[in-house]
Amino acid sequence: MAVASWLGPAAGHAAELGGTVWVPMVDPEKGPEETLELNTLGVIREGDGANADWRIYRGKYRESVSRHDFFIAVGRPDLAQRDSSRQSKHTALVVGGLAATVAGVWVLGATFTKGGWDPPAWLGGALMAGGVISFFWLSDLFEGPDLKVDEAEGLVRRYNEHLQERLKPPAERDNRIQAMRLGQSLHLAPWLAPGAGGLAVAARF
Repeated sequence: MAVASWLGPAAGHAAELGGTVWVPMVDPEKGPEETLELNTLGVIREGDGANADWRIYRGKYRESVSRHDFFIAVGRPDLAQRDSSRQSKHTALVVGGLAATVAGVWVLGATFTKGGWDPPAWLGGALMAGGVISFFWLSDLFEGPDLKVDEAEGLVRRYNEHLQERLKPPAERDNRIQAMRLGQSLHLAPWLAPGAGGLAVAARF
């Protein structure tokens, strides 16, 4: 139990994109709109509830994307490294559990065989029990993604918004920037005069 607690996965929190978000180059023959359609990410839930498993796909043809590639695309190499470590632990526990179970059977066989090595029966039973626990229970702690499905959907949503913004035509982006600047330069101020009053609008160009 102490080993299981030490190996237990930490809860993952990934609400924001990283600083190295991958954005594809716009194909001149396809244009920004089709490039966006081919690279938008989506989440497929595998089950219900907050602990449901999930998979990532890309584009209108729903091409499968590995969790590692997904984490790299959204600029989160820390999550990619954690997921790789998680998979390595799962593999180690499965292989180790299988090896311990086989060793336990062999030790039990030696216990009841006359002559040669005569180990105690509890040793074989302990190896078998530990192997079964490792194979069927401990390994399950590291099976599937560590990141919650809601957090994965949040990352996907933010990535798609970032992708849409970056793939907009330059003229459309410039118009949006100018509109933002104009909105920031407009100011309302009250004014009073003998027998009159109102609001004054000041604009800076």
